[in-house]
Amino acid sequence: MNCRLFVIICFLFPMLSFAQQPQELLQAAVSAVENNEMQTAVYLYREYIQTENPKDPAIYLSYAHALRVSYLYAEADNAYEKAIHLDTASLFPETLFYNAMVKKNLAQYQQASDMFKRFISLQNNDTSLLFKRTSLEIEACRMAQLWIADTPAVHIEQFDSLINTPHSEFNAVQLSDTALYFSALRPITTNSHTYIIDDFYLSKIYSANFTINGIDNIIPLSKVINNPNYHNANLFFNKDKNKLYFSRTPVNKSINNNASLWMSELKKGKWQKPQKLPDIINAPGSNTTQACIVALNDSSEVLYFVSNRANGIGGQDIWYSIVTKNKFGEAINAGSNINTPGNEITPFYHSETNTLYFSSDWHAGLGGYDIFKAEGALSVWQDPVNLGYPINTPANDIYFTVNEVDNDGYFTSNRKSAYALTDATCCNDIFLYEWQDFTPKTQIDTLWVADSIDIPSYLNKILPINLYFHNDEPDSKTMATTTDKNYKQTLDEYVAMKDIYKEEYTKGLEGEEKIKAENEIERFFTDYVQKGYELLEELSSLLIRDLQRGKAVNITVSGFSSPLFSEEYNINLSLRRIESLRNYLKAYRDGLFLDYMDSTKINSLHILNAPKGKTMAKAYVSDNPNDKRNSIYSMAAALERRIQVIGYDEDTTYINSKDLYISIPDSVLTFTPTEGITNYIKRIQIKNLSTDTLHITRWHKDSKHFDLQIDKQILAPNETAYLTLSFTRQAFIYAPTLNIRLETNTKTTGKTINLRCLLKY
Repeated sequence: MNCRLFVIICFLFPMLSFAQQPQELLQAAVSAVENNEMQTAVYLYREYIQTENPKDPAIYLSYAHALRVSYLYAEADNAYEKAIHLDTASLFPETLFYNAMVKKNLAQYQQASDMFKRFISLQNNDTSLLFKRTSLEIEACRMAQLWIADTPAVHIEQFDSLINTPHSEFNAVQLSDTALYFSALRPITTNSHTYIIDDFYLSKIYSANFTINGIDNIIPLSKVINNPNYHNANLFFNKDKNKLYFSRTPVNKSINNNASLWMSELKKGKWQKPQKLPDIINAPGSNTTQACIVALNDSSEVLYFVSNRANGIGGQDIWYSIVTKNKFGEAINAGSNINTPGNEITPFYHSETNTLYFSSDWHAGLGGYDIFKAEGALSVWQDPVNLGYPINTPANDIYFTVNEVDNDGYFTSNRKSAYALTDATCCNDIFLYEWQDFTPKTQIDTLWVADSIDIPSYLNKILPINLYFHNDEPDSKTMATTTDKNYKQTLDEYVAMKDIYKEEYTKGLEGEEKIKAENEIERFFTDYVQKGYELLEELSSLLIRDLQRGKAVNITVSGFSSPLFSEEYNINLSLRRIESLRNYLKAYRDGLFLDYMDSTKINSLHILNAPKGKTMAKAYVSDNPNDKRNSIYSMAAALERRIQVIGYDEDTTYINSKDLYISIPDSVLTFTPTEGITNYIKRIQIKNLSTDTLHITRWHKDSKHFDLQIDKQILAPNETAYLTLSFTRQAFIYAPTLNIRLETNTKTTGKTINLRCLLKY
């Protein structure tokens, strides 16, 4: 994002407007647009249009473009509408799109949505990037109205004139509770002008002290940091606060107009001469800016930064580099969950919550740049979540940070300001946010219905389930096809070997390569081994429920091995691994499945074997027994050593109503909001209809946006309990689906209850 203000000295305009002929004014305006001097273009076009009242829609389109990128949204709206009115031949259909974008910036969301729809109806190419963007903007207009109607409890305060000025302040970073650092674009002359040209302005990094009386002693850092030959901005400190990362852009554009990242070390209380980061970070010919560096472990850090370097996803992307012993690793794109065909900027990583905050002009927002958050790290992220209104507005909202001493912090915005120099949205200011506690209105509902989950349909969404094993386990060096071990035992032994895997797989590696290898093993045990077991537990709980309903169930399990040993040996090994799953089910909840593993019963459980040996192993997996690093301890080899639950089939038999010992709500519940209500409480009745005592042993929900309470865990026959589900109106936006799992047992049987709640506007 360009933070500079391009303005013209007041005395220059009489010369331009009266000394030049109209055609010269127009040529000068076109030239200003070509040189990206947009505010110069605004004033030149304005003078020309007032004088000539042209009828060419292209002139108004160019004028509107200059107004839009100068954040003069109201004037841009008028100019776009004029261009549309004059464009009777529809030579410039994209005018509709950009006019809709401006209306969105003016918070005219319904009008913007209608204009986006009008534009999209005229398009023939539904695969174009602009078509895709328009579809996203229509949805964003809908969501924006919901965000504004449902605001989180947060207090936002604009810093006063000690920090914010009529110019541009941004990038606030608090150090503990003692100091505030920020960047600002301010005049370097003392002349008083109504308008300003960029040559008189310079970006610098400032510091201010927090005192008992408030902020004090606001000064720019020394010229060691604020070199006057550069615009210096976008600061960030490392964890130990002894390294300062920041960006520099040459003042002399004829030399180089690209931003680059620099770093200065603090020694004996003074910042040392900054060093430009290497080309592996500052890719030649690219903008590189807005660093955020966080500790990865005791010896390494991760540098997140913004760049428009080659091989990105969009314009400005967020990238990262692993830093080990002051050596920067290759720049890696943060991935398509974060980056888009648009621009993603101002990253801030909050280590305590593993959350990346950033701004985007493409993800669905209220207008301009919105602030988003996404949990994850490096290039693995959950879907970004918009922070909503009033953190975000129709203007640009950027540079979100979280303080070290609390969960509050700062952000930057060009929303309407009392300090604006020219237009209300021309300039950036720094804002403080503080999360608030509040007690809103609450709606309480109680629900009664019957149990009806479709287990096979649900399981089709989680199959296949992969369960992993260490090399030649269980029971190594045998041709046996059975084992006494159950899968949980082999899993625990396998997970205990994680450090051994890291040690063996990283032998001979150093620096970034070693870190990458360690992370690969860590990811395998977390995302594959542990995830597989969690899905197995879910399968088991649903399976017992299906059997209790009177269904006969067939489970098909396929076995795989890495390409060590002979084909016959590996087939037997696969059979042992499948047997370990069978043993797991036999031991499940003190033998809950044993009665159903009797094949003579109508509602019986059958496990069908389909061992594959090594015939399905990937060709690139090492089969060299002397290369243990790759044939045993690599992720590629480990992924092959698995069994896979690939099929779940049930046969419907019968069940007497007297055997249905519990009455619960329908498996899918739909909630809708009520106008004026902020907090919701849904009470869900569970009744024990059997002759046994029902125990609710555990319960689980998959979203932090809800609170789940149970008033009693032990229910006598015909006794009723209530699940109390509490959530705010925000859940309708941020968590429209909730899954609840209750695990139960009785003296003779066991059952798992699964509910899904859908929140719909």
